[in-house]
Amino acid sequence: GKSQTVNPEKMQAILSKFSPEQMSRYECYRRSGFQKSNMRRLLQGVAGCTVSIPMTIVMSGIAKMFVGELVETGRIVMTERKESGPIRPCHIREAYRRLKVKGKVPQRTRPRLFH
Repeated sequence: GKSQTVNPEKMQAILSKFSPEQMSRYECYRRSGFQKSNMRRLLQGVAGCTVSIPMTIVMSGIAKMFVGELVETGRIVMTERKESGPIRPCHIREAYRRLKVKGKVPQRTRPRLFH
C-alpha cells in the first residue's frame, strides 16, 4: 500500500495559522494516547481471545483518531451554538450523534445477548 506522508512545509503553513488555544490543543493531541495494557485488556475482553501487541497499537491509533474527530465535531457544535470554554458532555453527545449519522461510528455486527 501507499503510505501517507505529510509535506513538512504544508504542515508548517497549517500550524502557523493556529491560534494559541488551537496550538495547545494540537500539542495535547500529539502527546496523548491510550495505555497499551488497558487497551489490550479491553480488546481481549471484547474479542474473547488474546490480542497481539501490534493489533493493540493499531486499535489504539484508531481509537485516538475517533476521539480526535469526536472532539473536533464537539468544537464545531460549540461554535454553532456560540458557546466557548471547555467542551461539555452535551457537545460530545451531539458530536457522537452527528458522526453516527455520517456512518463514522462502528456498528455492532452481532446482536446483544442481554439488553
